[in-house]
Amino acid sequence: WSLTPGTNPQICFSSGGTRANCLTWPVAQTAPAVYTAADGVHAAALNRDESVNSATNPAAPGSIVSVFATGLGPISPAQADGTLVGFPLPSNVLPVGVEAYLGLGVCLPFIGCSIQSQSLTVTYAGPAPYLVAGVTQVNFQIPSPDMALSFSLSLPSNSSQSFQIYVAGQ
Repeated sequence: WSLTPGTNPQICFSSGGTRANCLTWPVAQTAPAVYTAADGVHAAALNRDESVNSATNPAAPGSIVSVFATGLGPISPAQADGTLVGFPLPSNVLPVGVEAYLGLGVCLPFIGCSIQSQSLTVTYAGPAPYLVAGVTQVNFQIPSPDMALSFSLSLPSNSSQSFQIYVAGQ
């Protein structure tokens, strides 16, 4: 939170007062990323009943799931680095959306497979209560399971890498 977008601070390893392995890295206002399970593909998600979403505990089609992300930009009012977010909750400055990528099963030689995206209903996108400032909770409604392959978070300027949710019937 205390770094200014557009600057290029040095990030260094420090041991015993000696700095080493420094690199210069640009600070961006947003760099959306979803926390994932150990496989790096499925989101670290909670089902509607707050149980962990997994292959053995998938979300029901049409239900609300919660995913956790970082890099979604500033919140208002701003919070100090390391602060645990409590009530009343601050809000995200930038609007957050969720896109579902749908495979239509149409694959043609030299053209590839047809993929469409669909905007999903977001019921909450803001700081995750009682977690460190910078962690965002995004609650959204899972579409019918017939075609959804993957999801991504979208901001006005960029989107996260795609991720998957375990959905019953897929």
